[in-house]
Amino acid sequence: MTFQNGASREKKTFKEKLFSMVQEADVQEKTALREAQSLDKKTLAIMMLLDGRPQAFVDFFNLTHGRLGNASTSGRGEPPLPQESLLLLKNHLVKVDTATRAGKMDEVCSSYKTLSKYFNELGRLPYSDFFLKQAVTISQKTGWVAGELEALQALGAVYEQMQDVLAAVTCHEKRLALAMENMIEADSESALLSLTAVYLGQAEGEEKTSQTAAALTSYSKCLSAAERAGEDAVRAKAHFRMGMIHFQEKRWQEAIYHLRQFVEDGAASMGDKVAEGVAHTALAQSLRENHDVEGSVALLEDYLETAQRGGDQHGPAMACCSLGTVYFEKKEFQKAVAYFERFYEIARSLNDRPMLDTARFNLGVARGSLRMPAYMQLVNGDLPVLMQWKNSRAGLI
Repeated sequence: MTFQNGASREKKTFKEKLFSMVQEADVQEKTALREAQSLDKKTLAIMMLLDGRPQAFVDFFNLTHGRLGNASTSGRGEPPLPQESLLLLKNHLVKVDTATRAGKMDEVCSSYKTLSKYFNELGRLPYSDFFLKQAVTISQKTGWVAGELEALQALGAVYEQMQDVLAAVTCHEKRLALAMENMIEADSESALLSLTAVYLGQAEGEEKTSQTAAALTSYSKCLSAAERAGEDAVRAKAHFRMGMIHFQEKRWQEAIYHLRQFVEDGAASMGDKVAEGVAHTALAQSLRENHDVEGSVALLEDYLETAQRGGDQHGPAMACCSLGTVYFEKKEFQKAVAYFERFYEIARSLNDRPMLDTARFNLGVARGSLRMPAYMQLVNGDLPVLMQWKNSRAGLI
């Protein structure tokens, strides 16, 4: 019995020791955490100053107080940087300071790019912008073309994320000029692709806000970049949008040029059947307005031959409507009725109520006009009987 009690006390003592060790480890972990958390931005800044890093101190102070070069993030309601971000920032700024003193500018740029990527992933784009600008400046000062090209590419992408189109365009244009000056083909092609996308986005935004003159300029730049980059689909879209803007503003010659470019060369690469139908209809009307009725008819009839084979039927519907209108204006009512009947059948198959109402009205008017000569001949041929009937109805005879 005594032996059992002794063994029990030994077990209890071991458990108590183990529990005590766990508690001590927990306390040490919490203490270490508190010490790490106590390294706030003020403490970290002072540490850099005491360590003889004045430039790192200045950069750290400005960055943690929202002073990013000429811009400021103060007052924007952004949360303070987390502890790990402060430590990373401090460490890399010290690396930058050390590398600068040693003349190792590639290491300086590397640290700036690392910081830019980190803050980009954190969603702090102004910080990413700041560090990439620093990398560009350092690369320019040292004549490091490859580093400048890489930094400009990343900076342009950041501006695109920030939806700062003008800044993105400027950045990609600088990259293109630098790459061409140094005959670096890969970067030239990449810069052209970036410019094509940015110009297109800029043009579409301007068109949506009715800035048509600015949109035409941007589409023209997009077209030039797309042609140089071999981007056929973007080139086609630029022609289409420019053609439609000119069409809406009744500049028929310009509309004809761009829409014809789209119809003859670009529609297939763009792969948009609806746009193809709209373009054919607008081009046909532009040709008519430019006194080329025969060209308008030939264009639409050729389009119908290919479009009726399949795909979206809105284009063929509009083409039939346009052809019916042309023949109606030419007083060729038999052909007008034939095309308006096709227009009506397509509209009915599409279950498009507004289109169906238009088709029904057009067909009725065309049929009435077609039958009008026969009706008038009948009336004129039996006019005395008609007059006698009318007089009897009025009680005059």
